[in-house]
Parts: sequence; structure tokens; C-alpha cells
Amino acid sequence: MLLVGSLDGVPRKVVSLNPSVNEFLALLGVELAGRDVFSYRPMELMKVPIIGTFTELREDAVRAISPDLTILYYPVQRHIVDVAARYSKAVVAVPTPVDVDHVASIFRFFAKLFDRDEEGDRLVGAYRDLLRGRPLYDEVLAVINLGAYDVACTMSYVADALTKAGFKYMHGLPCVFRHFPEPPAELVSRAKFVIYEARGRRFYENEVDFLGDKEFVVTPNDTLAHYGPSLPIDLQIVWGAVSRGERWAGPTSSMLRPSIRDSWYKPYY
Repeated sequence: MLLVGSLDGVPRKVVSLNPSVNEFLALLGVELAGRDVFSYRPMELMKVPIIGTFTELREDAVRAISPDLTILYYPVQRHIVDVAARYSKAVVAVPTPVDVDHVASIFRFFAKLFDRDEEGDRLVGAYRDLLRGRPLYDEVLAVINLGAYDVACTMSYVADALTKAGFKYMHGLPCVFRHFPEPPAELVSRAKFVIYEARGRRFYENEVDFLGDKEFVVTPNDTLAHYGPSLPIDLQIVWGAVSRGERWAGPTSSMLRPSIRDSWYKPYY
């Protein structure tokens, strides 16, 4: 974690531009004073005032709140750290996790920070249990369409979570993510199975033309790109779709936008 400033006791006024952490905080029972526009899981977060996007911070909104803590996503939001530090007693920039153990340590860090260690351990235990899936495929590749193409590499939470969920990930990609302006044809050719995260919330055949005759499944956007508590549940949906020979793994949490009161979160309670 990158910490700027100092934390003195349990933070009371918290703003965050990290959707994955925000979902965990909601299950932990922590209320936010400000959020990014993409934090909609659980849907109760949509009632929280928006203080930025995933890459921009509204200085006037943060100044008005004067938070005890601002939570960011590093390195994507590193350009915001100094700005946030002007108006917040402390800023924590959370790195992109490299595996499920790293995700667990991030969640436990915040549970401890908010003096909810026991509840945090319980949620982390459920998260790990939900990722235990029977093997379906080896040499799996995940491609995420963000306008350009992000390929999850071996040293990413995506690769580790997929492997644990039954999709053994490709070897030989010693990085976290690789970015491609065009479809990564060479990597796709090496994979036995591709999980493709669409740019939107629907499955359009022309989006996957680059996969040719490769076996694949498509998820709605913001499925694999989110490591919050919904990820293991979403991967169970993906596993079910693939096991039935389906090419569309929806609806996942990014489509359902579940309430914390819905059965969606029942595995955590």
C-alpha cells in the first residue's frame, strides 16, 4: 500500500475511487461519504455522492467533505494521489493485486483499519471458498476489452482466480497485464480457451471475430476487471455457462447490480 499522510484511529469520513475495495467495505458495514461513478456493487453505493470517475477527482467535492481517508487504485490513479492529499488527512493507494492472496491481504488491511478484523477474516474466508471450482480447461487466456485490449498475465489476480475457479491459466506471461491496441492474435492462437470480457453489457458476434474457431465464452464488461466480493460469484456463473457449452456468461454482477439485501450476497452471510 502507498500511504500519504497519517491515520489516527478509525477513519470516520471516507471517500474512495476504488470500486473493488468499495464493495468489500459495503459488506464490512463501512459507509462512504464519496465514491467514483463506477461503484455500483452493491447498488446501495449508488446513493453515495459521486466525487470522481475512475481517473478523475472532483477537487471541490473532496474539499467540501474534508475526509479522514481517501482510497485510490494504484497505479491507474497515481496522478490523483497528490491532489487527494491536499484535502484528506490520509490517502491510501491500493496496488493492483497480483493474486488471490494479495486480494485477501488488501481486504484484511481495511478490516483492521476499521477495527473489524474478525468480520474481515470471515468475509475473506468466504471469498476463498467461493473460488474452489472443478477443473474445466487448461491454457486459458482472459482478454478484457477496454476500448483497447487488456490481457491478464500470469502475475494477476485474474489468472489466479480463474485457475482456482477451474480455468487453469496460460503459462509464460510473466507480467500483470499487457495492453494491446489491436486484438492479441498471437496470444489467442496459443490459448486453448479464451474468456473475453466485452466492452459493453451485451454479446455482439462481431466483437469476437478475432477469436476465429477458438473455444470461448463472453462475459459482460466489468466482470473480470473487478476483484471485489462479487468476483468469485461471477466466476461460478462463468463456470456454469462454459460447462453447459454456452458462449455468453450473463447476467453477472455488472448487469444485475445487486442490492446488499439480495440473495446474490447470501454466500457471505
